[in-house]
Amino acid sequence: MTQAPPRFCPQCGAPIVTNFNVCATCGLPLEGLLSQDQSTLPEQYRHDQESLTENDQHISQEASDPKRVDELDRVPTVQLAQQSKKNSFTIKGEQAYPNSVPQNKRQLGRRELLVLLMLLLFVLGAIVYAFAGFLGLALPGFANIQPSIKTMAINASVPYAGVNITILNAQQSQKFLTDPNSSSDGMVRLNLQAANSTGVHVVWSYATIARLLMPNKSLVGPTYENSIVAIAPGALQKSVVDFAVPMNISLSQLTLVLGAQNEAEMFIPLMQNVDVSKYQPKTTKLNGQMLYFGLNWTLTDATSGLSIQGQQAAKRMRFVTLMLKVDNTLSQIAITGSPYEYMRLQYGNRFALPEQSTIPVAFQIGAVGVTGTASFQVPQQISSFTLILVSQKDDNGDQSSTGFHLP
Repeated sequence: MTQAPPRFCPQCGAPIVTNFNVCATCGLPLEGLLSQDQSTLPEQYRHDQESLTENDQHISQEASDPKRVDELDRVPTVQLAQQSKKNSFTIKGEQAYPNSVPQNKRQLGRRELLVLLMLLLFVLGAIVYAFAGFLGLALPGFANIQPSIKTMAINASVPYAGVNITILNAQQSQKFLTDPNSSSDGMVRLNLQAANSTGVHVVWSYATIARLLMPNKSLVGPTYENSIVAIAPGALQKSVVDFAVPMNISLSQLTLVLGAQNEAEMFIPLMQNVDVSKYQPKTTKLNGQMLYFGLNWTLTDATSGLSIQGQQAAKRMRFVTLMLKVDNTLSQIAITGSPYEYMRLQYGNRFALPEQSTIPVAFQIGAVGVTGTASFQVPQQISSFTLILVSQKDDNGDQSSTGFHLP
């Protein structure tokens, strides 16, 4: 089967002018395509070719005209190809050369750019979300795993506001999943227990009274406490208090500071078998004798400490609680009145009034060994004191006193 030479340029699809050796549109050399033997073509093809030859001569005449060539140059290639389809033919059983029309590269429109931008943003967001999840942030779709926790048992107890606070243990981890404010750079958790042996309801917040002393002497406040302490007489309450502390700082380098900034503070190192005895109340036995209001008074002992029930001493202050015993040898009831009116504790040239007292305001006939206490707040560095029972307005001459020393 003989293949007819193409009548259209295989590169641009424009009609081939047989008198030209190159394509008049794109300049493709055509010598090899036009040198095929015309005698081998079918009869029908020869007839068609003769007709096409006349057309070629007409096209050649037009092509020889400079003005016509200029006009042809301005005609788009695709338009010439569409026009040439009218002269195309296919011999039965043979396949004609396809009229290949080059496609212009399609440029992205505004809609495509917008879709591409949204796709890029989605991919970027997914990457950031996954990265944050692997860092340990609490995100949906990521299982939070509690990092390993180091625990040190401490079991040290100190009194605060008359309530016994025990530091059960200290824990350290990269983070705590149960802490909504947990840092991922390192956390320290203190498990504390408060036992109220006083007769009053005591309330405080560890966010106010607890801090950690760092190795560089800076103070760090809590990032989280599971509840405010509100403890009734005779009750126990456990608390969790967390601090943000870098992992490169060990527990033994830290010190818990208990006491608000305007209160007497206690410093408890976070280590096993820590000695906190200096913060325990200390009692000194005394035997001070006084005669006041016709009654026999004995100062039996004095207790020094940083707190009394429901109250912590002010900064650089302490409480001195005096225990007194009273005997009534009179034949009548002795009504002394409120100890807040007649009791004073002198140190130097200053006087302290009672902060709390349990001394009765009256003593029955024959009463022996009636006891009561009176608490005074004094500077921590003072050790010499004088208890004075001052004269009352109805008995200006009735005054008594006794002196004592405390460590």
